[in-house]
Amino acid sequence: MAMTDPAPVEATVLRVLSDVLKESIGDLRAQPVLATHDWDSMASLEALSQLEDRLAVTLDLRAYHGARTITDLVELIESSANTTRRH
Repeated sequence: MAMTDPAPVEATVLRVLSDVLKESIGDLRAQPVLATHDWDSMASLEALSQLEDRLAVTLDLRAYHGARTITDLVELIESSANTTRRH
């Protein structure tokens, strides 16, 4: 998967969040603010684990917990992937 192409990253984020939050991808797209779903500490940790595993990235915890929307998560992952590749 080309990490510079946001479509696969966004699709993976949506699939993971759909699984973890038990919400449809359509519902997540319609309401991308994580707090409007069951985004508690357990869901957050489960999503973090799956996202790091599936996308082969290590996310900064402070930045991850600061993400408020699905777009925030996608941008964080893309930024982390680009930073990792540069090192």
